[in-house]
Formats: sequence, C-alpha cells, structure tokens
Amino acid sequence: MKKLVCLALIPGAICSSAMAQSAGSLITSVGGVWLDFGPSSATSLQSSSAFGTFTSTGTGGQIHNTFTLELSTTYFVTDHIAFDLAAGIPPKLQLYAQGNARPFGAGGPSLNLGNLAPLATTRSWSPILFLKYYFFDAQTKLRPFVGIGGNYTWFSHTNLNSTFSGALQQIAGPGGQVKASLSPSWNPAVTAGASYNISKNWYATGSVTYLSLKTNATVSSVAANGQTVLSSKTRITADPVIVFLGIGYRF
Repeated sequence: MKKLVCLALIPGAICSSAMAQSAGSLITSVGGVWLDFGPSSATSLQSSSAFGTFTSTGTGGQIHNTFTLELSTTYFVTDHIAFDLAAGIPPKLQLYAQGNARPFGAGGPSLNLGNLAPLATTRSWSPILFLKYYFFDAQTKLRPFVGIGGNYTWFSHTNLNSTFSGALQQIAGPGGQVKASLSPSWNPAVTAGASYNISKNWYATGSVTYLSLKTNATVSSVAANGQTVLSSKTRITADPVIVFLGIGYRF
C-alpha cells in the first residue's frame, strides 16, 4: 500500500495528481493547514480622546499559531499552468499583547495588557487565488510547483478580553458600547510544493505558502449619544507561513 507524505502550506495551497495533471483537469483537494505566525507583531497602541493623542510606548502584540482545514480546487489550463483557489474553515486567531496601555498619557490610568490572555480573538477569512506552474511531464508521479497569487482577507466575530472590554465600557459610560474591528485587505502570496500521484485519480499534495498580511485594529469606547470618547489603534503585521498537507481527487 502506497504511503502518502507531503508538506504544504497556507489557506490557498492547492495541488493535483501527477497522471491527472493535464490540460482540462479539475481537481479538488482537502487537508490540514498549519498557520505559523512567528513573524507577527503589532505597533505601539495609539489612543485619541478629548485629552489628546497618546502612544503607549512599549506595548506590542503577536498572533498565536493555529490549525484549520482547507478545501481547494485546481484547474489546469495547460499541462503546466493551473489556477488554484483555496478556502479553509476560518481559523480562530488569538492576539496576545504586552506592555502597559496608557490611553490618556503617562499621568492617567494604565492597564497591563500582558495580564489579559488573550487580549482579543477573531475569525479570519482568507481565500487565495494562485497561478501555478507545475514542472515535469503531466504523467510524472512527483511534480514540484511554484506559484504567485492574491488574497483578500476580512475578519468576523472579533471579541475582546472581558477585563479589557470592561475597562473600555467604563470609559464609554452608562448606555455606551465598546466596538472592535480589524480592517480588510488585499495581500500578495507566494507558494511552493509538490504533488504525488497515488493512483489514476488520487494524489497527495503538500505546500508552503507565505502571505504578506497586515491589518489595522481599532477599539473604541462610544458614549450613549454616539460620540466616540476614546479610540485606540494598532497596526498588526501577521505575515503567516502556512503549511498544507492534503489529498486530492480528479473529477
């Protein structure tokens, strides 16, 4: 019995079977995705209110690594060129932060963000469209590939740590509310990997993808009359390295 082993990456890495990888082939693959956010970081928190604009020097943050599932579809335009669309189950991302937030300046109240773990969570929607080039002949069992692509990322279900949200709610006052959002963005991506033909219609595939992902995070305390009392922002650089390992079938 043949063993499948492959290494791949990111919500967006798609592959197809060696014998099936010819012009006109349509292949669907499913597998696991590991998102490595080791390079992630966040700028110091900048807060604006009636008291002025202040930067909480020394604050920062990172996104923790996570796992999700991916479904991708590949269409071969020629024996070597293919379009690849991948969309995974939106992973739940966790943002951890450090440093003391001082939204009203050095003389005002402060909050240790490192004690709030995680500071925020969100769902990330990150479909990726790749243009890939497959090496070797369409009948070759093992076919490496490289690709470039584009991604549009947006976020939903963004929630703040209850202690953090409670502090912001006090600033909003009775009847006020706390709002949190992450900006959507278009992002470039590159990928490399290989697919291995198992049988006539089945293949194993793996890939590693780098996604240049950045977003602006905003949390606001809004008074009952609709006026924003306090607005704090940070720019998050996620830049995940995504590893995908899966199995595909040619229809």
